[in-house]
Amino acid sequence: MSELVVKLRKRHFNQQKIIETQRRFNVLKCGRRFGKTSLAEELIIEPALDGFPVAYFAPTYKDLAEFWHTLKRIIVPVIESKDEQLKQIRLITGGVIDMWSLDDPDSGRGRKYKRVVIDECEKAKKLEEAWKANIRALLTDYAGDAWFLSTPKFGKTFFKELHGRAFDEKFSHEWQSWTFSTYDNPFMLKSEIDSAKKTLDDIYFRCEYMAEDVELKGLRWAYAYDSVKHSGRCELNRSQMVYLSFDFNRNPITCAVIQHYDGVLNVVEQIKLDNSDIYKLCDYIRAKYVNCQFMVTGDATGKNSSAMVSDNINYYKIIMQKLSIGIAQMKIPSVNPKIEENQVLVNAILSNYPVVIDSENAKPLHNDLSGVQISADGKIEKGDRTDPNQQADSLDCFRYFCNTFMSWFIKMNYQNGNKD
Repeated sequence: MSELVVKLRKRHFNQQKIIETQRRFNVLKCGRRFGKTSLAEELIIEPALDGFPVAYFAPTYKDLAEFWHTLKRIIVPVIESKDEQLKQIRLITGGVIDMWSLDDPDSGRGRKYKRVVIDECEKAKKLEEAWKANIRALLTDYAGDAWFLSTPKFGKTFFKELHGRAFDEKFSHEWQSWTFSTYDNPFMLKSEIDSAKKTLDDIYFRCEYMAEDVELKGLRWAYAYDSVKHSGRCELNRSQMVYLSFDFNRNPITCAVIQHYDGVLNVVEQIKLDNSDIYKLCDYIRAKYVNCQFMVTGDATGKNSSAMVSDNINYYKIIMQKLSIGIAQMKIPSVNPKIEENQVLVNAILSNYPVVIDSENAKPLHNDLSGVQISADGKIEKGDRTDPNQQADSLDCFRYFCNTFMSWFIKMNYQNGNKD
């Protein structure tokens, strides 16, 4: 009988170091492309080949799909049966591989495992609940081990708490942790990582590639904003398109008036009306910007049923009616942009694209760009609603515009205003 062979990917030096120094509970904090996925494959396969049940946990069902397909190809010579719906593979050795989504923190409850691997921990919103109330108990029967793998997120997280247990006398006899950057994968081209360093903002490179614990709280959200560089006079050009970007807080209600032509982004006005409504805001725009051609974007929630102002009428329907514009002029996203990703785009534009914000008529935007801070989780710190520098309504208008009409910019590699 011919020997069945399962071919695993070759370990690099630092992966080997991890295997040699492991303990019962292991936490790997690493940069992108370090090689944690290939390590996870090996960690799952080896005890299953020895006849044990093991489990792989991913933040969502979508996250585990690719790992499922890859693993099936690797172990095809030793598969006895597989269940595509349950995401379970039985091996001819008697081993069983289960895959679970942490969308439900109770996934896997009632099973018993020799090993669990929890991948992309920082993306799992209920990691702490899943570990404490469920997964830890799944290891009891076999005195099994656990592996936590992830690139870090900003701020304090449960994954980082677990990573620190190796340095706590209470836990250190059972816990091990490592931190490796993308540079620590010898199979990655150093020049490619260096290129990412040049084109990414420093705080994102340090977090995503260097696996550093970056604390965001207290930093300015628009860190590329310069009050001198970005201030000036913006004269309205009625022959050019006028972009309107709305934010629909009840008080204030706001709208950015922007023009973009001849390679310059001009914020002509930041309208901010206290104790007002969408009808008065539209009346103001119609009177001041008469004979202008409009293009509209803004807060995606303005088209939802929760934004109904009266029977079957939402904010954007009112804007269309009051400003006499057609559906082709409405560029409303299906969902609002993720704040973390949007921050990269907005700051890239402020840093590398000509942006002029009117020093008199757009003061609320200047206030937000200079004053709004980042919360510990990377979101916008809304702060005291009575503080004009922490309301972020004008910032929201500007970032909605950037997301709708300038998302292409982040895809281009600009450095100091020139394409690399």
